[in-house]
Formats: sequence, C-alpha cells, structure tokens
Amino acid sequence: MRRSIFRPLLIAIPALLLLLTPAASAASPVKNTTTLSIKSASVAPGGANVTLTYSCFPFGNGSYFYNSFGDVRIGQVNGATGDSFFHPTCNDRSLRQTVFVPGPFTRGDAAISASVCGFDCNFASREVRIR
Repeated sequence: MRRSIFRPLLIAIPALLLLLTPAASAASPVKNTTTLSIKSASVAPGGANVTLTYSCFPFGNGSYFYNSFGDVRIGQVNGATGDSFFHPTCNDRSLRQTVFVPGPFTRGDAAISASVCGFDCNFASREVRIR
C-alpha cells in the first residue's frame, strides 16, 4: 500500500506555523507610547505633593483627550496611605506635573506608585523620601 505524503504535510505545516508565531512576535517587541517617572515628593497641608514626568500619546480626535487618566498612590510604614486620580495632558511631549495626594503623610520614606494612560498605559513605582 502506498502512503501519501500529503497527509503528514497537511498536519505538520499548521503545527510549524503555530510554533514559529511566538518566536516572530518576540523578535519585534512593541514599544510603549507612554513613559513615566516619579521624581520627588513633599509634605503639603493635608497630604503630599508628588512630582511626575511623563509623555503620552493622545487618544482622541485632537480636540478631546477623553481617555487619558492617571493615578498616584502613596504608602508609608506608619500606616499613612492615600491615592489621587488626575487628568494628564497627552500631547506626545515630555511634561512635568505635580499631583496632590490627600492623607496624613509625614516626612520620611514612602512607597509611591503611579500610572498614566493615554493611547496606552505605563506604570512606575519606587521608594521616595518625602521631604
């Protein structure tokens, strides 16, 4: 009985394509359009001011940036915590913005996490000394 080579190829080619797809996608990483960095924090009456630098690509028609948003969270060892949402200006330029976070913060070490979302999102977290 003669065996056809068509049937094994019919099974092998789709399996090979499935195996090669992750390798091809890993070779070309997607670059995020949003960058974010936590610069500093300082005590303010009723909370703390956190200074961020960010750049985000706008999501909208140019007049309305209806999907850009950001969040800053602070936690200290003494139990003081707080968070604040803000509206970043996404114009594909590097900007510096200070965000007020309400809470009973004191001078000292704090863990701060921040996020900015425009066309896509980016996150940053680090330990900062609140001054």
